[in-house]
Amino acid sequence: MRLKLRTKTALLITSLVLTLVGVAGWWQYRSLSSEYINLMREQQQALTDSAAADLDYKLEIHLAALERAARELGVHGFADPAAQQRFLADQDLRAMFDNAALATLDGAIVAINPPTSRPSNVGDRDYFRRVRDMGQPAISAPLLTKSTQQPAVVMAVPVEGPGGRLAGVLGAALNLQRANVLGDLSRATIGRGGYYMIVTRGPSPQVVMHPDANLLLKPAAAVAFNGGTENDMATRAAVPSADWELRLIVPARIAYAPLEQARRNLLLQLIGLGLGCALLVWLGTAWVMRPLEALSGAIRTLRRSPDSEVRLDVVANDERGDLAREFDALMTDLREQRLEMAAVTDASPVGLFRCDSDGRMTYVNDEYLAIHGLERKDAEEGWLTLVREEIRETVRQDWVRVVSAAAPLSATRRLHRRDGTQVLVALRSRPVLAEGRVLGHVGTVTDITERTRAERALRTLTAIFDMTTDYIVQLDAAGRLIYMNPAARRRTGLALDAPVEQFSAADFNPPETMERFRSEVVPTAVKTGVWVGESMVWDAEHNEFPASHMVIAHRDKRGKVEYFSGLMRDISSAKAAERALRDSEHRLRMVTDHLPALVSYLDRDLRLRFVNKAYQDWFGVQPEQLLGLSLREFYGNEAWAQMEPHMRAALAGRQVTYERRLVTPGGRRDIQATLVPERDEHGEVIGLYTLDSDITAHHEAEEALQESEARLRTVADALPMRVAYIDAEERYRFNNLAYERGFGLSRDQIEGHTVKELLGEPAYEAVQPHIRAALAGEVVTFQSEIDKSDSYYCYEAQYIPQPAVNDEAIVGFHAVITDITRQKLEEKRLVNLAQIDPLTGLANRAGFEVRLAEAMERARGPGALMALMYLDIDGFKKINDQFGHQTGDELLRGFAGRLSQALRSGDVRARLGGDEFTVIMEGLPNADAAISAAAKLIKAMQAPFTTEQRKIAISTSIGVAFYQGGTATAAALVKQADEMLYQAKGAGRNNFQVAPRPVEGKRM
Repeated sequence: MRLKLRTKTALLITSLVLTLVGVAGWWQYRSLSSEYINLMREQQQALTDSAAADLDYKLEIHLAALERAARELGVHGFADPAAQQRFLADQDLRAMFDNAALATLDGAIVAINPPTSRPSNVGDRDYFRRVRDMGQPAISAPLLTKSTQQPAVVMAVPVEGPGGRLAGVLGAALNLQRANVLGDLSRATIGRGGYYMIVTRGPSPQVVMHPDANLLLKPAAAVAFNGGTENDMATRAAVPSADWELRLIVPARIAYAPLEQARRNLLLQLIGLGLGCALLVWLGTAWVMRPLEALSGAIRTLRRSPDSEVRLDVVANDERGDLAREFDALMTDLREQRLEMAAVTDASPVGLFRCDSDGRMTYVNDEYLAIHGLERKDAEEGWLTLVREEIRETVRQDWVRVVSAAAPLSATRRLHRRDGTQVLVALRSRPVLAEGRVLGHVGTVTDITERTRAERALRTLTAIFDMTTDYIVQLDAAGRLIYMNPAARRRTGLALDAPVEQFSAADFNPPETMERFRSEVVPTAVKTGVWVGESMVWDAEHNEFPASHMVIAHRDKRGKVEYFSGLMRDISSAKAAERALRDSEHRLRMVTDHLPALVSYLDRDLRLRFVNKAYQDWFGVQPEQLLGLSLREFYGNEAWAQMEPHMRAALAGRQVTYERRLVTPGGRRDIQATLVPERDEHGEVIGLYTLDSDITAHHEAEEALQESEARLRTVADALPMRVAYIDAEERYRFNNLAYERGFGLSRDQIEGHTVKELLGEPAYEAVQPHIRAALAGEVVTFQSEIDKSDSYYCYEAQYIPQPAVNDEAIVGFHAVITDITRQKLEEKRLVNLAQIDPLTGLANRAGFEVRLAEAMERARGPGALMALMYLDIDGFKKINDQFGHQTGDELLRGFAGRLSQALRSGDVRARLGGDEFTVIMEGLPNADAAISAAAKLIKAMQAPFTTEQRKIAISTSIGVAFYQGGTATAAALVKQADEMLYQAKGAGRNNFQVAPRPVEGKRM
């Protein structure tokens, strides 16, 4: 079951309160119970002494009455037994004794009251001999009377005759089982179960009186003292006149019943206090935690919907308000960054998307919608509607399977847009992983329709060249061979798969031809763009054969000749030449008809004499219908006005290339027109070859690229973080304004330079591993701190790899560097606040636990030894109660100050709470270093502390524990140090106690 923070807080505080109250109650209970028992024992002893004194007094009265009767009997004489019997009967001794008897000096009973038929002889009785021999009164030990065999105690006194001589012994008995001075005492009860008992004194005491008659005359040792249990309360008092001991016994269950009732009441009060405290603490904690719960709810709301409005208590002037304000600022920063990133992605010329693991789109940018021809409301699964209906479900299932897997995707897809057009797109995506779980995919969609068409046309043209029987070669501007079609390879004896880069034109042409090339062909081709004629060429055996030859000079955008193309045909015989001509015309027609461009031939009057099939495709007119038309008639006056200057230039013998806009039934087209003059044998221009290529897509792509680059640079320059692109050679190719401001350099001073040149050797070594990882295809995020004496900076850098178009290699990476100095400083400030005791400036419990864990981790190394001291102020509570909390706080601050002064600067000092302090000592050479430090602390704390009002003398007790590696936990080390502290307390305080061995591991 998951407990809320307020419940945990309530339980913790209640437990602490109950523990403190319970300890205080237990201590008070022990003190009161001890005082109560002593008071009860004192009262019971007083009652016992009073009862013993009363019994002694009564026994003396009985003896005095018996002595008085003995004196009277001595006066009347001892001669007449009948008179003696009457005397005993007349005396009022029966009121005090159970019987009375007169015995002669030999022990014979001469008179007894009440009378008995057979008087016995008591000469063997101990009490009789003592009275007879010593002439003093005596009280016997308990005995069984000879006449009745009843337990009794006999009091005896001497009887003197008229001459003062001992004439006999007068005795009287007290039956221990009857109501008399002893019997009444045996039946007396004290409270609800206390009773008296009397035993004789001496080496073998006997029971004289006991509530249980069966125990009379028994040896006192046979009757368990305290009523048979060790906890019964018993008191004693002497009865001097009889040499007896009176005992008062109260059973434990009765004597301690009030204490037991008080203990039960205390337990019930603690339970009631705990429940009440728990309720009050829970309610108070709930009130205090309301802002935190509101913050937690806000976090959950923002997690579900980042754009939701949440209300936080940012005006509270406490830690809760600080936390709410920091969280609000953090969310504002994140929201701004998210908006900035959204602006960047929306401005991307590539379609961007993100989908969940069920295949539904959760984000798409505007370019994605434009490529698919969708509206934003249809973004979630609208792309499926562009797939043919018969395969739509299969495509959807395949898509769900792909995006729920952890593998990247690269695919090409043909879509049928709602406007009837088809588009071919390249799809690339990578999984989004969280703890090994696929959350979905992110990827790009690129329209490759035009590029695919161009590639297809190029492949078609290459296939045509590979299949033609003409000899087609290409050479660079220096005359080195760069291409030779299979026909030329076969004719010259060059293997089909042999490299051609090491050959030049001289390897396949006789010297005369090479000289003509240098003097005529190349200059003409360079000048006019094309040279057409005949030349002699070598075959595989270096035999010359005639060939018709066309050399075309290809120029780059700057007009510089880039390479030459040569088209040759063997014209060895007329028939072969005619056949070759027909084949060539046919092949040329095939080539031109399949080219995605307008190809035509114009005579000197600029009338169409040849057009390829592209004219039909573009204008919807059969090629035969165009032959004989002039360009003005076909294109119209407006278009002719644009074309005429270029045509006149071409007719003048120049090869002309220009661009213009053409309106066709299929729409607007941007074309690049190439005009190549044809010359007769006299060098006169007799016609023009024209090649009009559709460059609409190229223009649009260039414009889109330029606009995209401009937008990207505008967005990048507006970003607060530094953004740069670095190629595989670690050279800067792009950077934003923040990057320039960060380094104090212009864009020209950064672009083209290497990272090492810009950062310098030390900084470059720090980031080099991250650069290597990024160029290996890994997204890298790291932080870099610069901590100087007067400043501190922290940056977070993210290196994002840039794969090549074919995704086969990494061509560079994007560097995004964010200044997070403020966040780092705030984190450090919050950590320090959370781990420092505000009263003493020492580490608090949280800081102590962090530093103890770190110290124990370091102590696990070989030979490492650390110590933990646990100390407190002796009698601090009494000082706090006597002088007040302000004095107590001053004393704690002074104690912390001396603690800091008496130890090494590297030792960690902490206040756990109250007057409890700890010290962590690391790197000790041996245990004696810590012991010496503890002794130094004991001495340092003995000097009086001076507060604002008085001087206070205190002492401290210290427990020392050690750790030298092993699996022991921090809790075990603290426990051992705490146990040593309690031993120091038990040893009289103002001392330290040291654990005999480390918490776990080797002996010191």
